[in-house]
Amino acid sequence: MISSGTNLRKRREEIGLSQAKLSELASIPQHQLSAFELEKTELSQTKLFQLKKILDEISETKIQTIKKKRYQTHTYNENFRDSSRASKIYKTDENRKYVNLLNSLENSRINNKKGKVISLFSGCGGFSLGFSWADFEILGFLELKTSYRNIYRQNFQNAIELGSDIQAISEETILQWKKEFGEIDVIIGGPPCQGFSLSGKRDSNDPRNNLFKNYLKIVRGLMPKVAVMENVRLLTSMKDSDGGLMLNHIYEDFEASGYRVKHFEINAKDYGVPQHRERVIFIATRKDLNIEPSLPEKMYGEINNLFSSVSPYRNFADACSDLEFLESGEKSEIDFLHEAVKHPDHVIKWLWNVPEGKSAHDNEDPNLRPPSGYNTTYKRQIWKEPASTVQTTFGMISGCRNVHPIATRSLTIREAARIQSFPDSFKFVGSLGDIRATIGNAVPPLLAYEIAKHIKSELLNFVEISGF
Repeated sequence: MISSGTNLRKRREEIGLSQAKLSELASIPQHQLSAFELEKTELSQTKLFQLKKILDEISETKIQTIKKKRYQTHTYNENFRDSSRASKIYKTDENRKYVNLLNSLENSRINNKKGKVISLFSGCGGFSLGFSWADFEILGFLELKTSYRNIYRQNFQNAIELGSDIQAISEETILQWKKEFGEIDVIIGGPPCQGFSLSGKRDSNDPRNNLFKNYLKIVRGLMPKVAVMENVRLLTSMKDSDGGLMLNHIYEDFEASGYRVKHFEINAKDYGVPQHRERVIFIATRKDLNIEPSLPEKMYGEINNLFSSVSPYRNFADACSDLEFLESGEKSEIDFLHEAVKHPDHVIKWLWNVPEGKSAHDNEDPNLRPPSGYNTTYKRQIWKEPASTVQTTFGMISGCRNVHPIATRSLTIREAARIQSFPDSFKFVGSLGDIRATIGNAVPPLLAYEIAKHIKSELLNFVEISGF
């Protein structure tokens, strides 16, 4: 009998059988298999017996047949263009306001510098950009990947590069920073989330899960007034190798370091970002400040009546409706980042008539359905709703909700950057793959801006505290 979800995944991967295909063979919904393999739920003895029977009986020859793709070759010969689709793209009033807002915030950066910030796990600088919009000075940054550092330097030329590998930073180095910078107002950062995310295997022994310790080592050394840490929402349910919640360890370590801490499960769309993006934000305030950690109230939402206290959610159209309409393989003549990936003919045919919010897996004709994958893959977004979460794979049409609402292609880099709330003037350099990855990993600058404004006005007010 199969003893655990981990055991099932190991056996399935040993023979090269996808989770989707095992779900089909066993007539068990894939979401149930996924939850079982992640040790989040149990399966009945009947289902476990059925799984064991399939895994025991399957032969190498049958595996090769199962793994054989419906399409053996990719062709790119057909011209998919329908002029009537371009007419569905109309510029919204909020699009103009949104683009102007991002531009005006970016222009305001020259007048800032009222508070001091150190950025850790900086990526391309989404977190830093939001804080700089709120009049904070980014003194220094630390980022492991060279390609990400190159982008960061282009956009924060006055920030000092503090290093690359946070695990190599010594206490002596941190002490030197303290002498050089003086008192720091805020440390910001988001330790890599792959060990916590559902897109990974949520391995409690993943060494990336402990990068928080390195983050906190620098916090203890510099003792900023406030520390802000961002991560995927599922961190709150992640367990360590002993079965304890990672969340409890984070609280204990912050408290032992001299901070009050609270975590907040948020969605970026509630703060004006045109995207559904769930995250957890930890706010820690130094105990001598006697200030309770907090975040701003939600500012955007569903409008049900004239007396609503929030603004309507920004949506995909609000972010992108002024951009040129492109189909697969086409590119803008004025914006090199607005270029559509060229997709194979058979994939375009799967998706050509799929309506907004639906997947090619939903097609009535089985010949127009992808041979494998989830019903969230090969799926269109919705024009007048907040965009789906921008991931590092947004250029893959087979990815999770990566298909444009109207055009039959994956998202362009410019669209993803707009949805993430980067202004068009933000400088992206390097390979397209690195650019896509750093955009997908970034904290939306507009979300960071709202957090920074709240910290400045409600938590700090730039009080002077002695003794540190």
